Amino acid sequence: MSAPDAAGGPAGTGVPAGGGPAGTGDLLAVPLVEAPGDGTPSDVLQARLLDELVEAASPDVGLVRPVLGAGTAAVVLSMFVMASDVRHAEAGLSAVLARTLGLHDVYRAGYAVMFSVEGVRTGYEITLGCTVAFLLVPFFAATSVLLTIRRVPVQRALSSLACAVGLIVTFNQLRLVAIALSMDHFGPALGYSLSHVLLGTLISTTGVVLAGTAFLAVLLRGTFTRAGAHHG
Repeated sequence: MSAPDAAGGPAGTGVPAGGGPAGTGDLLAVPLVEAPGDGTPSDVLQARLLDELVEAASPDVGLVRPVLGAGTAAVVLSMFVMASDVRHAEAGLSAVLARTLGLHDVYRAGYAVMFSVEGVRTGYEITLGCTVAFLLVPFFAATSVLLTIRRVPVQRALSSLACAVGLIVTFNQLRLVAIALSMDHFGPALGYSLSHVLLGTLISTTGVVLAGTAFLAVLLRGTFTRAGAHHG
């Protein structure tokens, strides 16, 4: 182990013994192990030190974390209370995308997206079973818990949530676009049946799996690297 320097921290770290990063008020204890031969810290541990410094400087003091935790919990409740508003927003966005892709006479009517296929007025409705509102609930709930128990830096928790939300919303809109294009190509009845039951389910499942994977990947970023560094 490196000997403490005059400031009291580990040699060469630039971390004073009197406290960690500005505003934390705590000593940032980051053990360094010298690499064999040259007496300098290994690349892995240097990266670990930098990661610890960045995480320690996160907004983790005062009311920041409780407010964010309460905010994400409130979003979970709003998904149930305001599900109709989410469905309206989804229908509006879907109508814009369908119009952009060239469908005729597209407009939103409540929770439905209406358009014309060979002169026949048709469309699809975003029901409670199809909305993203309930797909997002687990991610917001998990983030609220993580923020409350203080086990994950704020930026990392919010970044993982943002990735998951972005993927869920994107893939759900892709599913709706696929349904619209299928109805336009194969006709309303056959097109809806094929796209909603087969293609739509595949797209939705892919989106949920990717969202969950991205959520965990961002959340656990650097965890295994740091765990390996403890063993040299």
